[in-house]
Amino acid sequence: MDFRDASPADAPLIAAMHVESWRIAYAHIMDPAYLAGGIEAERLATWTQRLEHSAPGQRIIIAERDGQPMGFTCIIGGADDRWGTLVDNLHALPAARGTGLGTALLARGAEWAIEGWPRTGLFLWCYSDNLAARGFYASRGGVEVEDWDKPGPDGRTLPEKRIYWADPAILIR
Repeated sequence: MDFRDASPADAPLIAAMHVESWRIAYAHIMDPAYLAGGIEAERLATWTQRLEHSAPGQRIIIAERDGQPMGFTCIIGGADDRWGTLVDNLHALPAARGTGLGTALLARGAEWAIEGWPRTGLFLWCYSDNLAARGFYASRGGVEVEDWDKPGPDGRTLPEKRIYWADPAILIR
């Protein structure tokens, strides 16, 4: 697996991966009409904005195998004074599931967070109904520390859990 930092030219690629991932992983969570509708344009606008006008401390890493995109992560270093660095997105395409890609992307994010924001934690938000992802994070030492009802992109309010690693080094093999 090869990893590289995203550039503004990667917005269509990241948007396409995001859409594909959501349509599978969130089919039982988000409104099916939203997932089938204009999600492509909405995700493209989001990622174009995020890549052209990066938030402070933002890094987006794309994973590729043999030149083919397999997934990505978006990390925002030092996003929260209490919780540390935010893993804002972590998506593996269906072809990459079970290959260790999610673990590798988390490790890359943890390494970067430790370099730039030492002695702080790492966290993410996960939909409460995304049991597979919650199990994945728990198996990697993530602790569910908080619940929140978040306005979702599909217009509904969706319950989420904050998953936290007090010491991100646990994610580095």
